Amino acid sequence: MANRRTQAPTAPTVARWLLAKELRRLRGERQFTAVVKAVKTQPSSLARWESGRADGQVPSINSLDRLLAHYEVSDEEAALLMDLRSVAKSPGWWQSHEVAKHYGTLIGLEAAASDMSTYQVQLIPGLLQTEDYARSVITAGAASWRGTEEEIEDRVKVRMRRQEEWVNRGTPHLWAIIGEAAIRQAVGGPGVIRDQLAHLLDLSHRQTRVTLQVLPYSAGSHTAMEMACFTVLDVEEAALSTVYVEGPTANLFLDSPEDLTRYRRIFEHLRKSALGTVDTRALLTDVMEGFTR
Repeated sequence: MANRRTQAPTAPTVARWLLAKELRRLRGERQFTAVVKAVKTQPSSLARWESGRADGQVPSINSLDRLLAHYEVSDEEAALLMDLRSVAKSPGWWQSHEVAKHYGTLIGLEAAASDMSTYQVQLIPGLLQTEDYARSVITAGAASWRGTEEEIEDRVKVRMRRQEEWVNRGTPHLWAIIGEAAIRQAVGGPGVIRDQLAHLLDLSHRQTRVTLQVLPYSAGSHTAMEMACFTVLDVEEAALSTVYVEGPTANLFLDSPEDLTRYRRIFEHLRKSALGTVDTRALLTDVMEGFTR
């Protein structure tokens, strides 16, 4: 394997991602259609096997066996890739819920990440939301997809479980930059947003877990004004990094060196434009007290 890995990662989403990268590397300069014909599969299948993203798919044992034989990999490498496949097929806890593929991939990567950096303009990041705030956001959004009460509650449970997993693991460290609009929008009413801001203040004191900055209106124009919110996830154990770009109808995972460099630079600029820790707490306190008057 490319990085001479001797042990498969334990997170199924990471294993799927790594297996896909290895299969794409092994194909090398071979023609895509020639490989499809040689291993007697469909083009769409090979494309999904080589994608670690939300549209990816883990090949069956027989399919992977045919691919590895065609690529003439050694017995040792084939055994490692089969181990990787075995982990990749393991179900994640979220698969017992109605979770979209891209969201499941995000949860899987989040569970294995060592560091996360997120920028949110209008919303408090999911890992930092109170249950009432999350329910209000999900309920409001459900109008567009005609969600039932049961579906809304299921999504709230998934969000709360993500937080529970994050707290229990102690990782990843989360660096969150939040637009001022997110803390001034009275999501759920004064009581809900007040509790949400109090929760953020509490979290901001846990510097080992969270670094929180608010990007104030007074910052004026900044480097991410024409962009959607995004999250950079780093999975150290797998030497894997990706950018998750979230949108109302499409969600992307970007992992090219060019994309990663661009988004890291944007985040660095946002850090410089946002308030420091002390000023962030002062603004959170001021806005919170405004909701109590």
